Amino acid sequence: MSKESTESYMISAQNHQQQLSGNNNLKNIYRGTLAALCLGAVLAVSSCSPKTTGGVLKNPNVYGNKDREPGKNPSESDKKEDAKKDDKVKGSEQANSIALLLPFQLNMIANQNVVEADVKRSALALDFYQGFQLGVNEVAKKPGDFNLKVMDTQDNEMKNLSIAASKEVESASLIVGPVYPKEIRSFAKGNKNTKVLQVNPLAATMPTEFNIANLVSLTPPIRIHMRAIAGEMMKKYMDNDVIIVFDARDTDHRNFIAGFDEEIKKLNPTAKIVHVTSVAQLKQTIPDLGTALVISGTTEKTQLRSLVTALDDKVGEGYAIRLFGHPLWSRVDFRPYDNFYRMDPTISSESHLKVWSSDVQNFQKNYKNNFKVDPSDFAYKGYDAGKYFATLLSKYGTEYAEKVVDEKFSGIFSDYQFNYNPTWGYVNQAVKIRTYRNGSFQ
Repeated sequence: MSKESTESYMISAQNHQQQLSGNNNLKNIYRGTLAALCLGAVLAVSSCSPKTTGGVLKNPNVYGNKDREPGKNPSESDKKEDAKKDDKVKGSEQANSIALLLPFQLNMIANQNVVEADVKRSALALDFYQGFQLGVNEVAKKPGDFNLKVMDTQDNEMKNLSIAASKEVESASLIVGPVYPKEIRSFAKGNKNTKVLQVNPLAATMPTEFNIANLVSLTPPIRIHMRAIAGEMMKKYMDNDVIIVFDARDTDHRNFIAGFDEEIKKLNPTAKIVHVTSVAQLKQTIPDLGTALVISGTTEKTQLRSLVTALDDKVGEGYAIRLFGHPLWSRVDFRPYDNFYRMDPTISSESHLKVWSSDVQNFQKNYKNNFKVDPSDFAYKGYDAGKYFATLLSKYGTEYAEKVVDEKFSGIFSDYQFNYNPTWGYVNQAVKIRTYRNGSFQ
């Protein structure tokens, strides 16, 4: 599977994905699902024109065709009426045709004998697909309302080029996927169907790295998180305060902090900003009066430990400190630090999953009933995406793209609020602010 940098995939609040090792029942269920895929019930791996799912066999009478007497030839008026109805049916199918491109990598399964490694490799694609299907089903009023065409991109650039040229993609009114950045770039080179939207479902890569005008980036890029934190920081900033940027050496910090000073100055031109590169400098910069608003995007364990330990000591000495950090801090255990909660630690997150809400519990129950496993973050994200775009297609048909910027959405995992740029497409601006309470960011 493609393994690019962390920010090129998901910025997730918490990883709720089920563990595959050590659970024989779960592995058997996934193996059964993968075996079904291999047998062609859902996917076609080797064909350049993948098979489709979601379609239904058409009976002429379903769409209102009148029965004719046996042996009676249709009149010219009957032929015209039939042609109009056929065009209407084809137009309806075109309007609700969704191409779902995911890296199942079924080509790597030997002789359809699914083993644990195959399960792990395909888990992301399976989870997103199953969640997406449930979201679409929830919007559909009857079977066949949406024609979902599922294709295996194989995490392979050449495969994406061939899929991009397929009739399934050419005739789709919505394209969801591919997933990984290299796949997205490859697919875009071969895709001629640029009049419909192409959804980037998981990668958090900056859209400016793709420059695809019809791309919809569901996962807010790290720049959006930085802006949200800068805005939250300015709500807390007072005249005697100092903003201290702890400049770590890791890539996550550099990506997170890029443009931060400019954003702060845009919000408050008089705000005082100081950059430090060591714990010793940090301690010297903390003001005796006012509050130190400390920010860092480091996720490197040693640097993060040094930062938090130093701040923990200063808070213990009575200094006022507020700490702001990277979204991935949600995965770090800060409980060993006695004074960590007193820093009012704040991060941003794409997720607002509330496991106690009735909507989440209903989805979890439905997902488990259908697939015999608990949903992962990928399943939640797939469900939100399926529900949102199926709703747009249902309401607006082929004109749905014009409504993306106007149609905000609050799902069980993510919110959508899109801005549009003619160079790099639609970018989700919706992130949540989370603060540290009772041992976790909430």
